[in-house]
Amino acid sequence: MTGPNIQDHQNISKTFKIGGLQGSQHDKQEIETYLSQIDGVDNVKVNLEDGSVTVDFDPGAIHTDYLRGTLKSLGHNILA
Repeated sequence: MTGPNIQDHQNISKTFKIGGLQGSQHDKQEIETYLSQIDGVDNVKVNLEDGSVTVDFDPGAIHTDYLRGTLKSLGHNILA
């Protein structure tokens, strides 16, 4: 008897350009906290200078549309 066939997923990195980022530490901390708590998200980095959020995540566990929706729910528009 063999164990379950578990496919290893490789994390990918996606950068979102967002609007509504006020350049404050509060915005940075809020985004990093919320996105980091999502299952499948490994790392979140917010760059206040260029208004971007880079997320390292497992595409087998989470879809980019969910990440976009989470950013929108926090009051940020996705520019690219």
